[in-house]
Parts: sequence; structure tokens; C-alpha cells
Amino acid sequence: MSTGDLSRIDLTLHALKHWEKCFTPEIQKIALPQRSRAGVLLPVVPDHSRWDDYLSSVRTEWQNWRPALGQHPSCLLVLYAGLAFYEYDENTFWPQFAKSVGSDLLPANQQQEINGAFAKAAKYFGLKLKPRDNGTDFVGSAVHHIGIPLSLWDGFLDICEWALWRKDWKTLTEEEWVDAVGKRAGGRQRLKRFLIDNRESASSFIQEMLDARKILTDDSGLTIDDIAQLASILLRVEYFDEVPETAEFLRPQNPDSLFQDRARLTWDDQRRRISLYLPAVKREKLPANWHVGRYIQKAAPDPDELLLNSEAFHNPLLLKLESGQRSETQRLRGLDPWGLFDLESGGRQVVNPDRDELPLKSYLLVTQKQIEVVSREEFDEDGNPPNEEFELSDGTVCFVTRLWPTGKYAELRLREQDGNTRTIRFRTKAKIEARFFAGKGEHAAYFGREQDTVKIEQWPVLCVSIPRGYFRDNKTELDERFEVLIDDKSAGGQWECATIQADDAREFYFWKWSSSRPVMEQVTGTAKSFQELPKFFKPLSMNGNRVLSIRSPEFTVYYKIYKDNPKHGMGKCWKNLPGAFLPWFLLCQSTEGMKWDDLMLAKDAIAPNLRISYRLLCKYADHGLLLQRGRKWEIHESRVVLKPLSGDRCQMEYCGDPPILWGLYRRMYHEMPNHELPVIDVIDKRGGAPYLQIIWHLSLRSALERYLKKHNVVIGGELWTH
Repeated sequence: MSTGDLSRIDLTLHALKHWEKCFTPEIQKIALPQRSRAGVLLPVVPDHSRWDDYLSSVRTEWQNWRPALGQHPSCLLVLYAGLAFYEYDENTFWPQFAKSVGSDLLPANQQQEINGAFAKAAKYFGLKLKPRDNGTDFVGSAVHHIGIPLSLWDGFLDICEWALWRKDWKTLTEEEWVDAVGKRAGGRQRLKRFLIDNRESASSFIQEMLDARKILTDDSGLTIDDIAQLASILLRVEYFDEVPETAEFLRPQNPDSLFQDRARLTWDDQRRRISLYLPAVKREKLPANWHVGRYIQKAAPDPDELLLNSEAFHNPLLLKLESGQRSETQRLRGLDPWGLFDLESGGRQVVNPDRDELPLKSYLLVTQKQIEVVSREEFDEDGNPPNEEFELSDGTVCFVTRLWPTGKYAELRLREQDGNTRTIRFRTKAKIEARFFAGKGEHAAYFGREQDTVKIEQWPVLCVSIPRGYFRDNKTELDERFEVLIDDKSAGGQWECATIQADDAREFYFWKWSSSRPVMEQVTGTAKSFQELPKFFKPLSMNGNRVLSIRSPEFTVYYKIYKDNPKHGMGKCWKNLPGAFLPWFLLCQSTEGMKWDDLMLAKDAIAPNLRISYRLLCKYADHGLLLQRGRKWEIHESRVVLKPLSGDRCQMEYCGDPPILWGLYRRMYHEMPNHELPVIDVIDKRGGAPYLQIIWHLSLRSALERYLKKHNVVIGGELWTH
């Protein structure tokens, strides 16, 4: 009987007998040689909704069970394992245990008795117990039996990402292992201690994750439920539901495809509603009905949604799919006492807000009752009050606090109902990334695009960011593993480390080109001395179409360019840029859109001393100039206003793609006999969105309009008309 069959358990007064009959064969069917493996009991631990049912049975029968714990050894093993999985905290165990059995306090003598019964149950089933000084590590043993606790999973993913690059991770000495995982764990002491104290278990799971990544990358049709069915991979659905970064690691090219068969709570700001995304149901299960709270809706062969609004403020939400005599239940976290929604993932709810650390994105804090927001650090608070009253479409009043990041780190502190202060930290993901940028500062927009080729005046900025301490020596690894090529020929230059202010998590390396012609061509002939050797090598002309690449054993990043000659004198015209117009200089670097992490990396490379806020992106989006598609921001439209001024002048107001402006300047260079191009000013009025202003000669207006229309710039009377 599998854990999925637990729904058929008769929860009577003596329900533990039934749970024992269910758990025992599940444990016994594990081959004896396998029972010492890490995570061996993880498949036996019930899913979250069944776990709640099981704890209900435990609390009901605890007073009768405690004096004779040996009656239900399987139940005791699963109780330890489930607490290790769902409730692990290396500093405490017995408070969670006491709560699970419905007791206020468990004296030391009772703890010893319970541990003794657990040891006998483990020995009976041939399960491994971890020793420690002067005895047995009972909590460590329970953790070994389930693998990675849910509370440590997000940090564990960072370790898996690191293992992708550190091919020697399995052979590190104990001292090297402690040093490496200490750097990766950062300030997360629970994770650090777990990885050090449970290296064998952690290593086993790291390999499982690397294997799972390969399987899910090779087969794009597999979903969460499919991967959970593979016996060789101990992946729980809870890892995906409560830590969405799991999908990003396992299928980085399309993480959302792993969630297509999972229900989720979503927020829709424009329609003022909280809904349940309902996955498609296989036709062989139809007809069927979804049930949640007081709502019933027919299941469909295509994805659907169920409007909840006020019902969403109950916790937990039990979503049932009833098909004939069969039913399936998914446990969802409701918004009680509060909930977070990830606005960069389509308004998807953050299922586990109890995490100490979350990815740095834009979020919405939603509560039914006002909650005290103690502080918001590095979130935009200008015109963005906490506990803003918000009426949903059914008339339900709730309170929202918008969390718009302004940098790479942020922190939220809340005063919860019990009076305790809850702190959540947000940070960008630390991983190895390689990027091409057109240039730094104002030079970041000195390019144009024709299909997949970038027309450029100078060699671009090549940047690789590496988390600090990723390798024994980051610079040495970079020099050995990351090669720069032009048309598959090694380019002259070297990686140089740059100091980026306010970034203590990553090291940034930029490629310093050796010259304007960094590829040498060999000339045939015979050298009569070493002094003559330089005569037989000459630099190649680099103008025209070229393919640049950063290549390592793990990946290759390509960048197609057309190298052109610069127009002298343009630099002084762009000296005020990017300034407050920075978002456009960042977004124009990619045609595929940019996530917040991408924007932060681009900012560090292009203008490390400037700031960008999520709120400003939203302002541009409200005017229809930017578009948020899923997790990514992209340029949607460019606009211009041309106004005649007194005399022979014409004022241009521009808001849009900066490379279009760069192309315009190159074109107008030929229209102006003296090549005296006008200076670009950044207009940043309080409360508004920054735009550019340029004063041209009135005689050039027709030429300006022709170029702008050719490049699909909307010419109108107001920039902000939408």
C-alpha cells in the first residue's frame, strides 16, 4: 500500500492500528541493504494533508500509546521522520514533538523513554542510527532517514548548483568540505551544520539531484508527479510546492512546465481577485469535480481557474478532485494569518513564507487583518504605504503591502499575532553567469540590432560573475576554464576582477581586450631569429560580421556582432546618460526580456553606482512602454513627441529603446554639415517617469520623423498617452 492509499484509512478511535498496518509493509518492502541509505524513509512519510490526519490520530491516542510505544513501532519511526522532514530545526526537536502529540511539555525522563523506543524500532527494521559523543544522535538519525529537511531545501539547492561546477566535490577533504559548504551556506547556520554533520546524507542527495536534472532536461514532457514516481530519485512534491526554485534548478530552460499538474493560489491585481489555478485533468478521470471549502467546480481537460477571494483566507485549503469512487487531495496554504504572492511569477503564491530567505523579486503581502510591518529595508516605500486597504471583486476587504526591491538585498520584519517578530531576508541568487553588454555607462546603448546580430562600434563588455569562494581560487579557475573567442579563434586579452560596491556575495570579472585587433594572423616564411618572430604575426582587421563567444566545459555563450567604425563627437552628446533613464539601458541589452536578477547583474556591469527600483518599471508598464511577461521585463514600445520652439528649434521628448536613439544620431551625423549633434538631457520630474529631451534644428524635423517611423517609434502629442 502506498502513501497515496492513506486516504482510505478509517480514522477511528484506534486509528493508529490502521496507520501501523499501512506504514509497516512500506518499510518492510525496502530491501535490507538499502535501509542504511540516506532518505530511506522519505517515501513513507505521508504527504502534507495525510500528515495532518496522522498527527490528529497521534494526538487522540497519545496518552494510551505513550506507556507502550513498542505497540506501533512503524508509527513511531514515521513520527520522527515526519518531524525531521516538516519541522526540522537543529536547535530544537522536543517542542515540535510535544506539539505533535498534543502535550505542553515532555520532561527529560519521558524524552529518554521515547528515544529508547525509537532506537528499538529502528533496530527492529534494520535502520541506521547515528552515533555521537557518549551516545546516539536521535535527531540526526531521523534526519538521515529522510534526507534533506524541507526547511533547508532552498539552501541545499545552492549547494547542488555549486556541485554542477565543482567536479571534485565528492573528493574534497573534510577540511575542504567544511570550508566550501561554509561559504555556500553564508549566514544560514542550520544549513551549514547539517551539511557538515550529515555529509554522507547530503552527498547522496546532491547526486540524486544532479541525476534528476539530467532526466528532466533530456525529457521535457515529464512533470513533478512523473519525477516523484521514479524510485531512484527521492524527490517530494513538497520540495516543488514550497520551494519553486527546485524547478528552476531541475529544468532551467522552462521551470514552469514542471508545475502544469499542480494547483496553486494566484493573485490578479487588475481584476481584484484571488483564484485557484486548476490543472488539466486527464480525460479518463472525467467526469470529475473540484471541491474546496464551499465551492464546487467541474474539472476540465484544459487548465482552468476557480475564483476564491474570501475563501482564500482559510488555512489550510484542501482541494479535492472527486472522480467516481476515487478522490485525490492537495493541501494548499491559505492566507491565514498572511500570505505572499510572487508578482514576477504570474502572481503565484509563495507557499512557504516561513522560510528565512527568499529570492529577491517583487512581492505582495496580503492579510485579512492589518499586520504590523516593523520595517522594510531596500524596498521602495515612496508612495507605497503598508497595509493599504484593498477591496476584492466580491466585496471582501483585505490589506496589501507592496514589496518592490531597489537593490540586491532586502529585508522584511513583521509583528505576528503572538507578538514575536518575523524576519524574512531576500537576496539575488548566487550562481555563475556569463553576459555580453554593449558597453559601460552611456556606451551601453551604442549599438543597433538587425535580427540576431548586434551592430556595434567597439568591442563589447564581457562579464562573468562567480559567487565568492565557489572554487579554491576563482581567478585561476576562470583563466583555465573560460575562454574568449572571435570566430572560433582565441582572442587576445585577460580576465580582470572588478570591485562592485555593496556586493559581498559575488566576484565580477571583465575581459580586458589586448587591443582593437585582438586576433593575430600568421604570415608564412622563415624566421632567422627570435627577434624576427613578431614580423610573422599581424593583427586581423576586425570590422564586419563576427561571432564572439565565452566558452567553458559547462556552457558556451554566443554573441553575433557587426563591427562598424564609430562616429566621432557623439560621446559628449550622451554624457548625461544613463542617469535616471537607467532601466532602458539595462533592458535593451536583451531581446528576450530580463528578470530582476538579470537587471541587477546588468546594472553592476553597466552602471554599478546607480540604483533602479521595481516601482519605476511598474510606472513605465502602466504607461504601456514596458511589458512584464511572466518573470521577465521587456521593452514594449518607444514613443516620441516633437514640439516646435521659438526661432528655428525643435524639441524632442523621447522615451523608449536607447539603441534607436543611437541609430538616429549616426543618421543625423550625415544630415548636419558640421556634425555638431545636440546633447541629450534626462528629465526626471518628481512623481513622474524619466524621459529624454533633445533640442534639434527645426529644419531636421522631417528627417527625424522619417527615421523614427521607419523604426516603429510612435509619434504623438503626449508621451504618457496609453
